[in-house]
Amino acid sequence: MNVAGLRAMGTRFFRYVRDPRVPLWRRLSGLLAVVYFIAPVDALPDFIPILGWLDDVGVLSAAALFMVREVQRYQPEGETSAWPQPVEDGRTGAPPLRER
Repeated sequence: MNVAGLRAMGTRFFRYVRDPRVPLWRRLSGLLAVVYFIAPVDALPDFIPILGWLDDVGVLSAAALFMVREVQRYQPEGETSAWPQPVEDGRTGAPPLRER
């Protein structure tokens, strides 16, 4: 992903977080993962050398993957898809193919 794509993803993320149509638990899932990472009480305590850190990394990566997929699927109100939309007679809005 280039810088322009990253910027567009960031803009879309902030639209996603501020959209009242998106359920609250979906908007807060990333924040809750960061709170879990910072909190001293974990499923596996952090003083256990490797396992304690792996559960934190697992929760953060799962939340990041979830948020990226959610933001990619998110369609803000008024934004249209890049795919041609069907018209009334069932054909798509794409021009017809030329016959030989």
